Amino acid sequence: MKTVLRAFGAGLVVVIMSCRGYAQTTLEEYNYVTKGYKVQLESGLDMKKGYRFEDIHTIHIQYSDGVERETQFKALFKEGEKLPSAILCVYSHSDDGARDYICIPQFSSSKEIWDSTYARISAITGDNTVPFMWGLAKLASYYSMK
Repeated sequence: MKTVLRAFGAGLVVVIMSCRGYAQTTLEEYNYVTKGYKVQLESGLDMKKGYRFEDIHTIHIQYSDGVERETQFKALFKEGEKLPSAILCVYSHSDDGARDYICIPQFSSSKEIWDSTYARISAITGDNTVPFMWGLAKLASYYSMK
């Protein structure tokens, strides 16, 4: 059931983002979102030249046992572009503050990039599925209003 929910949520985001026009996430952008941004934050480096992030939203889910999960979404824009190159999902999934950096690529991106995103989303299991899906639902709602 949770696999179906993940697939539905990811599909919904893809459909909404594809209605905005043609754009494609490059492998360089995918790697920056999934790896480079974390290094940038940890090392205090400047933003990747020619790009900017715009915060979309952050959600918090508090469980009855006191555990809290956070999911942040940020749109990566290349200078001069009106559509985001990709969406960054920063997902806190453990009590020790560990974060996963997931790239939601543009609809027209390569199969290789989509397969990588699928593998990362498929790895989210158990109680971690709900906050991630809730975040995707909010993201889809955000883009449906644009």
